[in-house]
Amino acid sequence: MIYDTIIIGRGPAGVSAAIYLKRFNLNPLIIAKDDGVLIETEAIDNFYGFGHISGKELVHRGIEHAKNLDISMIEAEVIEIMPLGETFLIKTNEGEYESKSVFLAMGKKKAQLKIATRNKFDGKGVSYCAICDGFFYKNKHIGLVGAGPFMENEYNVLKNFTKELTIFTDGAKLEHQFDGVKVVEDKIIELVGDERLRSVKTQNGEYEVDGLFIALGSQSGMSLSYHLGLEMDEKGFLKVDNFMTNIPGIFAGGDIIGGLLQVSKAVADGASAALAIKKFLDSKK
Repeated sequence: MIYDTIIIGRGPAGVSAAIYLKRFNLNPLIIAKDDGVLIETEAIDNFYGFGHISGKELVHRGIEHAKNLDISMIEAEVIEIMPLGETFLIKTNEGEYESKSVFLAMGKKKAQLKIATRNKFDGKGVSYCAICDGFFYKNKHIGLVGAGPFMENEYNVLKNFTKELTIFTDGAKLEHQFDGVKVVEDKIIELVGDERLRSVKTQNGEYEVDGLFIALGSQSGMSLSYHLGLEMDEKGFLKVDNFMTNIPGIFAGGDIIGGLLQVSKAVADGASAALAIKKFLDSKK
């Protein structure tokens, strides 16, 4: 089956888009691994019609709304988005899905190391995109941080550039084993260097690296954006024109495009993006 739109993220922007697309008699699919950062919000007091509601309850009400409209929803981790000419292939840890358009609605947050020096070497030895930057470390010693499907996908890219590759799980357990690859399971406590990253210090040792790729948790909106080559502004938000990115057929809304980072704006983005997606799909008929 080829869906009209695959929506990545089931927060306010994603679910709002799905509801409007369904009402346009289109066939959307929502893919999400979790419920996003909104569920961590204890109370919301400024959303129309709700004097006081927790982020978790609001998210779950939206998901139930979508399910009541028979909107297809899959719980999976998106690993890669591949343009296929007129369609897009979305690879997940649970399977592959094809669509005529994509709506990115999973927020801006990217997984970070929980250490004081986590951002010190961004762009100076630390990268968040193997496809973007792996070539610069050809035949050098590469470190890769992560333990799940996202890390495995980055590993499959980086192994083509070097034989010296160390996986740092930062205290997590690997979901799969890697033969012939050095694995360090200690917690990372510091990134060390001067003008550039020189080594990774863990609880039980220090390891020299030329470059370190962060692939913690699951693919965030920003890491997917890096891989796709989507244009961003100086603040790191995706650039869109009527919710379409620089790649025709890939749309974005919610926190990932900046502006007022509120539920009300995310819901509006989803509704408006759905209209833009419908016009795009109509133009292809």
